[in-house]
Amino acid sequence: MKFKYRFGHCKGKNGDSMTFRKTVILICSLLIFAMFILPEALAENSCLDCHEKLTVFNETEKLFNDIRVKHMTRDVSCSVECHANTLDKIAKSNYEQWTKSKHALLGVTCDKCHGGDAGSGVKETAHTGIYRSSDARSSVYYRNVPETCGKCHADELKNFKNSAHFQKLEALKQAPTCNTCHVSHEFNILDIKEFHGLCNNCHNSEMRIAPSDAPDKAILALQNADKLKSEIKKAQDAITQAKKEGLDVSVARDELSKAESIRDNLPVIWHSFDLPSFEKLITDGLNAARQSQKEAGMQTAEAPSTPGFGIILSLAGFSIIYVSIIYSRRK
Repeated sequence: MKFKYRFGHCKGKNGDSMTFRKTVILICSLLIFAMFILPEALAENSCLDCHEKLTVFNETEKLFNDIRVKHMTRDVSCSVECHANTLDKIAKSNYEQWTKSKHALLGVTCDKCHGGDAGSGVKETAHTGIYRSSDARSSVYYRNVPETCGKCHADELKNFKNSAHFQKLEALKQAPTCNTCHVSHEFNILDIKEFHGLCNNCHNSEMRIAPSDAPDKAILALQNADKLKSEIKKAQDAITQAKKEGLDVSVARDELSKAESIRDNLPVIWHSFDLPSFEKLITDGLNAARQSQKEAGMQTAEAPSTPGFGIILSLAGFSIIYVSIIYSRRK
């Protein structure tokens, strides 16, 4: 899902105030939608009505209580409190995970991915057409997941279909799918540090899946993407300062728009897993952001000068002469 950084741009001296008003109106509209319209739209969803009452903690606590009873019958002292740490580490129910996701905020409910009849309050009817995730007929079977997600995320699916990962899935081989990186029901974006361990599950010397250095390259690419965001922020600040000084920032704005467009499209393009092309795109974005800074009159710190080859050679010569003199005196 793509989010535009800028909501609009109006030329003229009243442009900033118009942009601000548009932003305020948009935010207020989203709040009204989240507070009034969305709850009403979700009220008739039987998936939510039922699954919000199901929690893995209830079943786990029941299991631990059964163990506790067995221990007591053998005069073994035991309490559920002893297993508190274990309980804390157990993932919450699918519903509880979903409530914290962006899908929940946007009203993407269970039936959108799993199918079934969300309007029925009868369990058997509500689950019509739903299969276990291990069943190849299921919409959330790991090889079917891309098409299921692609119903909403069409651009991401298009790029993923161009990847080696998708081709391996099509060939019925081991390969990651959408919920390998976007954990089911939470759909969080992984932290950069988590990617190394994830990619390394396959791209390592033991599995012999080339390229084995993919985890390192993936992390470097994501770090450079963060660097692009930082350079864009510098360009934005430089333009703001230049405007205060009454300077023409039209060219700087154009370069900034190029960099922002690249930044906004990176999440979608990432799904092709073409790291060389991804890095090339980031380089183009960095160049545009830095050109924007330059056009806005931003002063960049000059790189510290380093001794030339001639100076280094001279110093080496003096050192040899000095050592020779000291050595001859000792003789």
